[in-house]
Amino acid sequence: MKPANFPENPKYLWDIFYQFTQTPRPSRFEDKIRNYLISLAVDNKLKHVVDNAGNVIIYVPGKNGREKDESLLIQNHIDMVTDALQSRDINFKTDPILTKVDGDWLKAEGTTLGADNGIGCAAALACIFDETLIHPPLELLFTVDEETGLNGALGLEHKYLNSKKMLNLDTEEWGSLYIGCAGGIDYELTREYEVNTTQDDKKYLRVQFEGLVGGHSGVDIHEQRGNAIKVLADYLTLLNGEISFDLCEIRGGKAHNIIPRDAFAIIAIDKDDEKIVLNAADKVILKWKNYLPKMDENLKVVIIEENATFSTLSPNHKIEILSFLTLFPHGAHAYDLEDRSLVSISNNLARFLLVNGKLYTQSSLRFFDREQIKEIEQKLLSLGEMFSMKVENHSEYPSWKPVRENPVLELVKSAYEDLYKEIPKVTAIHAGLECGILRDKIGPIDVVSFGPTIAGAHSPDERVNIPSVEKFWDLFKLVLERI
Repeated sequence: MKPANFPENPKYLWDIFYQFTQTPRPSRFEDKIRNYLISLAVDNKLKHVVDNAGNVIIYVPGKNGREKDESLLIQNHIDMVTDALQSRDINFKTDPILTKVDGDWLKAEGTTLGADNGIGCAAALACIFDETLIHPPLELLFTVDEETGLNGALGLEHKYLNSKKMLNLDTEEWGSLYIGCAGGIDYELTREYEVNTTQDDKKYLRVQFEGLVGGHSGVDIHEQRGNAIKVLADYLTLLNGEISFDLCEIRGGKAHNIIPRDAFAIIAIDKDDEKIVLNAADKVILKWKNYLPKMDENLKVVIIEENATFSTLSPNHKIEILSFLTLFPHGAHAYDLEDRSLVSISNNLARFLLVNGKLYTQSSLRFFDREQIKEIEQKLLSLGEMFSMKVENHSEYPSWKPVRENPVLELVKSAYEDLYKEIPKVTAIHAGLECGILRDKIGPIDVVSFGPTIAGAHSPDERVNIPSVEKFWDLFKLVLERI
């Protein structure tokens, strides 16, 4: 049920966004939200296309004197990152998002909200219903599977598009106009180890580090937020120097574009060593809290005894895995030479699974210059060779290199300055937008990306600033009128 104080202005935008929260749309499971878009098009007698990749294009005629003008492409993605607190029981494939208003912010109840990129989608769809708008013919492009590797854009059949100007509404800092974004590539490292039989005389403990904020592996990577997999690896390495224990399992991370918030290991110890296990955990928590950002002050450890027994790895293989995790690169590695606040290359140790001897590691690399990231790629290849792992790369997509000689940029800047009597920030973002892929497919179209303020994207703390949405809509309206 919609909260009583759910935002109302702009009405069409918020009404549509609420429908997005009620329609499940995890990456690669977008059928329900796609059907919603198709129904909107059919009900409003609008031409629409679904291409072979599953992307949806809705064609909206121009309004109020702009009917015969050159068309404009407006692009968003319909999938969302699905992450939830452990205390929140939700099936993202079937259940709606529960929303709440907290001051100036709209949030979800213990889950991601989907404002990334649902607010942009809602703004585009509002153009169908708002008869007061002045705009040229619109090609509303809704891509799928963006959050797992921009796969909808990569598979786009661009023959259905004719526009030479484009607005992307998938950025999260009000007051900034984006004219560039990072490219990306994922790496997976795998190996299978022999496991030993269980030992009944051992005590099996699950040691879980949790309470970190995590966040977006692109836009938040520079804040040096804690990575729970790294914290866990540090703990296991410390513990290994104090007692002899067997390693059974490690599990951490949710997706390639999320900084891991929690991770756990299952270990087998001698029953007399439990106090040492607890003391080592306290030492690691204290150590990390000394230099983690304040937002990660809720880092904690939960240790529970497992009733079941587990197979274990050999001591040598345990050491190999701990060494591998210690050496694995994570975080921001370089910054733009002109804008020192902008990360130019980064790597996110996103997922690590060790279950029944099968090891899987997923790492997400981001870059502006493809050549610059090769140093990190070589480190991953070297780690794979050193530890006898299979190394594969997937889901590469290009960066969108900034182009400042851009008529659309000048138009959006002028509209912003006229509305708010200040100069917007023109910048790039260390995250993957689909603009670079679309420009490669369509040709050298002029593109600008902007949006309201969304904080905590890709985490259960995701929230959208309500006043910024109204400002975003006003700018969007004026740009549509002038473009």
